[in-house]
Amino acid sequence: MYSIDFPCELLFQTKNRINDTSTDDMRHSDLSDLELQSLGLNDVSTIVDPYSMTFKDNTIKYLNYPFITGSSFKDDQSVTPDECASILFDEMRELSGTFALGKYKNLIGEMINHFQHEDGRPYGYSALLNRSFSALLRAKQYGNTTLAAIKKVINEYVSDRRKHVGSQDFIWDVRTRILKTTLPKFNDFEDRFNGMGITVHDIYFQRIVMLNFRRYQMGWEADILVEAQDHFGLGREDITKKLYQSFRFFRIWFILQRYNCFSFKPFVTNFNASIKLTG
Repeated sequence: MYSIDFPCELLFQTKNRINDTSTDDMRHSDLSDLELQSLGLNDVSTIVDPYSMTFKDNTIKYLNYPFITGSSFKDDQSVTPDECASILFDEMRELSGTFALGKYKNLIGEMINHFQHEDGRPYGYSALLNRSFSALLRAKQYGNTTLAAIKKVINEYVSDRRKHVGSQDFIWDVRTRILKTTLPKFNDFEDRFNGMGITVHDIYFQRIVMLNFRRYQMGWEADILVEAQDHFGLGREDITKKLYQSFRFFRIWFILQRYNCFSFKPFVTNFNASIKLTG
């Protein structure tokens, strides 16, 4: 056996930058009621009208909603912005159950709470979120995937004595192969219901580091760290899609984030996974 004791080698990093807050989905409190309605956001909540800050006509229905807490009926039907936001968040939590039925279902509740109370501070690192990302990567080690590309290049270098794992040529070849693959995302059919599709779905930034590499007489193993970051926020390009706009959950989310009567900030979500590759 021989061991290459090199410093952490950066194998790949997306063009998207870490902690990038310049994107539209990271904007907040920037749209008026007229601008929001022009995007098709007219019917937002079943309980309150955020534009007029009043209860809707179905106040009896409102009083029967068990998930609304901390608010009381008013004779004039009006609500303060804080009361309205609280009702919208409670309704958002209730609606999230449609997308979160599996083992990761509690994550979206944590994210909504973070959105409501943490004023845009980064979220992470969550052991459950890391575990779900690790499971995603382990399920995608074959075919035209990121980890499969890394494994294939390592096998090629191990089988050729003129080549060295960890060299600049090796890193170049790994990056070239990865660019031809699809980076992992939570976009499988099951992710629509297990809580991950609604919690993360797309992954904005990824960085892949080889921590070490060991070669044996009959094989090799490498420790790979994959760091990732997503944006818990909605952009115009999201809410104008028919799929997003058809669900009240996303309409409420966009209003809470972008309406200039509220001040709830989107945030970055950090997670990572350590993977051992062998060959």
